[in-house]
Amino acid sequence: MKSNLDNKHLLEHAPVSRVFLKYALPSVVTMVFFGVQSLVDGVVVGNHLGPDALGGVNIILPLFSIIMVLALIVGIGSQALVSMELGRKNPDRAQDAMSTGFYAMVGISLITTVLLLLFGEPLTRLMGADERLLPFSLAYLKGLAPFILPLSLCFYSDAMLKALGHPKFSMVIMSLTIVINVLLSLYFVIGLDWGTAGASVATGVAFTIGLLISGSMTFNPRQRLSMLKGRFHLPLLRQAAYNGSSEGVSEMAAATSILIINLTVVRLLGADGVAAFTAINYINLIGVLLFLGISDGLIPVLSYNYGAGHHERVKRLFHFAMAVNMSIGAMVFVILQVFGSHVILLFFDSDESQAFQIAIDGLYLFAFVFLINGLNVLIITYFTALGEAKNSLIVSVLRGLVFVLIGVTVLPIFIGIDGVWVAIPLAELLALGVALLLVHGTHKKLFGHHI
Repeated sequence: MKSNLDNKHLLEHAPVSRVFLKYALPSVVTMVFFGVQSLVDGVVVGNHLGPDALGGVNIILPLFSIIMVLALIVGIGSQALVSMELGRKNPDRAQDAMSTGFYAMVGISLITTVLLLLFGEPLTRLMGADERLLPFSLAYLKGLAPFILPLSLCFYSDAMLKALGHPKFSMVIMSLTIVINVLLSLYFVIGLDWGTAGASVATGVAFTIGLLISGSMTFNPRQRLSMLKGRFHLPLLRQAAYNGSSEGVSEMAAATSILIINLTVVRLLGADGVAAFTAINYINLIGVLLFLGISDGLIPVLSYNYGAGHHERVKRLFHFAMAVNMSIGAMVFVILQVFGSHVILLFFDSDESQAFQIAIDGLYLFAFVFLINGLNVLIITYFTALGEAKNSLIVSVLRGLVFVLIGVTVLPIFIGIDGVWVAIPLAELLALGVALLLVHGTHKKLFGHHI
């Protein structure tokens, strides 16, 4: 009981900077680990099993992106709902929201697992696997399919830990999970020579371990809220899914825009251009993960204070996070302008290759994105935390799909390949203009005055 009171005091009265460090910093650390994991997995599969294996894994990843999108929609939406109801001093509704999200995740995961096991091969062919890539893709799919339930529940349990005021515990568990994943991947792929199935089994086992550890708290009936203590309510699921839908749309829009850019780059520059864009996109991923860590870490804090009616505190937290994201963005931009060639060289074996030169030229233009995208990522999660899902969806679709599609289609006609590199920073800038107008309107509607 004492820890609950301490956490309530921290959320409602502690200095904004202290709350920010407690909730955002652990989330940033976790996101950075995710970035490192994706890099290590790519290096292990690509270097040990070869380019066909890497291509086979990449064929399957969009399928699991869709599954993770569903987990994000239910998880983030439920997290915001639980935090908001706790702020409103309505623990029974918060409990039901937590249990509703849990039962929904179980149902979605089981249906998905059955579909993947029954229709694995036709789905893999549909995703683009030819006879050369099919064995690697199917091996990866069959290794991971049995672990869909613990994978989804691990992410959901992590979201609930943050909603219940345990961001440090969440950070320790997810970081440990990712370290186990990397070690098992090395052991299964290189040590036991299990091929691409080894990489997927490593992920499944690691996240099952993560769920068992976090579940010791989220399934514990002695906790104030527990996964199994509440009842399933369809209206709560609809509310959570609607509220979290922008997070899912952001993921889908990002995947679609990458596909569009890949096709454009292939048309303009061929395989070297795609290699260059892949390197730039890895750098972009690390930057976006930093901004996502800060923004997602603050959802329970913002939702709780909004639910409790502390509107001035909500705005102070929002402005503080804006300043932090702008500072990080400016720092990343300067580093890439000064040391861009050194960063790009991490992805190529020679600085004399055509792909390396294309990537360098592209990065100097693309780097402007970091001055803007941190604000857009924050504003999207801010709307989610306040239950303003429609505004969140608008910004997500504009920045991730509409403006990118227009830019990549029109700009190369006038300035060639530079139009591709400029398209995303320009899309972020245009989306930011819309986002700030929506923030102004939202503050006026919810709080009675502007930004």
